[in-house]
Amino acid sequence: MKTLITLAACFFLVFGTIYAECLQDQYGNKYNFTVVTSSQYLYGTVTTGQSCPGGTWPLIGSYTSTSSGIALELTTANPEGSSSTCVSEYMLKGVYPNFQWYYPFTGAEPQPGTWVSCTDILSSKPSGKGALK
Repeated sequence: MKTLITLAACFFLVFGTIYAECLQDQYGNKYNFTVVTSSQYLYGTVTTGQSCPGGTWPLIGSYTSTSSGIALELTTANPEGSSSTCVSEYMLKGVYPNFQWYYPFTGAEPQPGTWVSCTDILSSKPSGKGALK
């Protein structure tokens, strides 16, 4: 029971900070979500920072506490479907603050990613594609 309480306290400390700032990937896409602690699910929205069509994309996911930290799995999809410049959906999986991009149905290899504060200014274009094709 003590371990469970410790893990829960760590989760709230880590996610309390994340909630205050939201999450942003290295491409400037912003992830705002609500945590449902009773089921360990997440839901919210993604605001694309890569000029992808669809405006705000819906987001679903889950989390679990591991010995390495909080493991997140998030999935988002373009509400307008596929476009010529952006993928129609992607997943982010990893232990906070690191993750990998996964692109269902494209056959592309996963790309590494890192969360940054939503208040950080992203000054350089990282390698890879993010939400772009």
